[in-house]
Amino acid sequence: MVAATNEQLQQAIESFFLLFNGVVVFLMSCGYTLIESGGVRSQNAGHSLFKTLLIFISSILAYWITGYAFAFGGNANVILGTRFWASERFGAKDVYPGVENFTNSNNFYNLNNQDPYIHFFYHYTLTFLVTNIAASAFAERCRVPVYVLFSVLMSGFVYPFLAHWMWGANGWLGDVVGARDYGGSAIIFLTAGVAALIGTVFLGPRFGRFEPRTLPLFGHSIPITSVGAILVAFGFFVLNSGADHRITGEAYGDRVGHGLVNTLLSGATSGATYYLLQRVVELVQQPARHLKRRVFLSTVNSIIAGMVAVAAGAVAYNPWSAVIVGAIAALSFLLWSKLLLKLHIDDPVETAAVHIGGGLWGIFALPIFRRTVGPNIDGGFTEDTFFSIIYRISVGESWRGLLNSLCTAAVVMAWTAIFVALLFLVLKFISLLKVSQEEELRGIDLFQHGEPAYALRIYCAACGEQLQGKTIEQETVGVRTNFPNIVTDAEGAIVPIEYFNERNGSNGMKVKSINEENRV
Repeated sequence: MVAATNEQLQQAIESFFLLFNGVVVFLMSCGYTLIESGGVRSQNAGHSLFKTLLIFISSILAYWITGYAFAFGGNANVILGTRFWASERFGAKDVYPGVENFTNSNNFYNLNNQDPYIHFFYHYTLTFLVTNIAASAFAERCRVPVYVLFSVLMSGFVYPFLAHWMWGANGWLGDVVGARDYGGSAIIFLTAGVAALIGTVFLGPRFGRFEPRTLPLFGHSIPITSVGAILVAFGFFVLNSGADHRITGEAYGDRVGHGLVNTLLSGATSGATYYLLQRVVELVQQPARHLKRRVFLSTVNSIIAGMVAVAAGAVAYNPWSAVIVGAIAALSFLLWSKLLLKLHIDDPVETAAVHIGGGLWGIFALPIFRRTVGPNIDGGFTEDTFFSIIYRISVGESWRGLLNSLCTAAVVMAWTAIFVALLFLVLKFISLLKVSQEEELRGIDLFQHGEPAYALRIYCAACGEQLQGKTIEQETVGVRTNFPNIVTDAEGAIVPIEYFNERNGSNGMKVKSINEENRV
């Protein structure tokens, strides 16, 4: 038996490190799905779950055919890679001489230390994550084909170009401009947030969200949302701490540890800061009880916003910096959330506010707080490697980092917005974008997929709307005299029938609350 060389051992360790991180990031996408599913009304919960399956199926095929080649393909130029379409000659060193068997996973130090298939898997999980996060903003009103087309566009084209520009060999943002985004505050999360915002604007608000008055549409399950939040936090631990794609060497081990601690600190600080800020706002405004914000979901989102913000430099911050980054992320999230609400943009689980607020602040925080100590190629420490405003305020190179961050943010937002807007514009033009008003009110699960997420009697009780004088309960299981008095909106608010008659004519759809039905 021939003993493994040090280089082979390092390659094995780094490959396993990336494999483990990829598996956890995949679970992170599942966590986002649970947050979305618990944060919507019960009659639409299954639609959110099915959406993730559709994105998984379509995104892996799109990324395999074109996405990975654009992002990390061989013979790359500053714009895109030009090899490995549908895995053509991918990792086949023995069959095709000259093809590298290990990837350039750490572009800054040109380290080739991971198996290409594991590298592909890891970066696919990031692609899946971006697409799934963005699509969560379309909940409760989006048609099934939209998710497939959106997934193909994001996974096969939009995100891979951004990934190449920042992290790929010769990418113009990372190599030419010198911008940095270690964990993806801009490339991953700001991209998802912008895509979510554009799609939500085209879809419009859910029925009854802002008319005849602004009224929260509460989700149906805090336990499901909490489990999703735990999985998302778990994903951030490995995503942020593994931003270097390397763990061997004293300096890289130190950066992994810093990434873990900084992620915890930033997320916790953001959650605490948001909760206090929201309580102060409510003390000043004193809104009615049924108009208060969804405290649990919003606090979960603020924790996520802190972790999103610290991602750009989690491996490069001192812990005290992560606390500041998290506190400001909470304020950024709150302001974006208030702004979108003021503009009557209906985002069921606040996806856009979380990821634009956290991601935009995070990319600008990096040149301000980054440590000057960094790793060298053999894994040891190098002092005074990086420039940052906090540590080198008098050096012009430190301030140049803000310009690099501004360039990164502008490119990400413009590139994503243009292509997502084009897709949704076409879909809206051909009337393929949004489910009907009837399907939205009665539940997408049953009328789009033919199967509710929950037992039919629970589904019917949660839905509660009347259409054409019949309830779903009567149509499916017969008339029941003890129809349950359950609704999902705050206070069981009743929308006047006259409002719908006025909008739809005398023969239009009439909607009553369950309370009114029981009084008849």
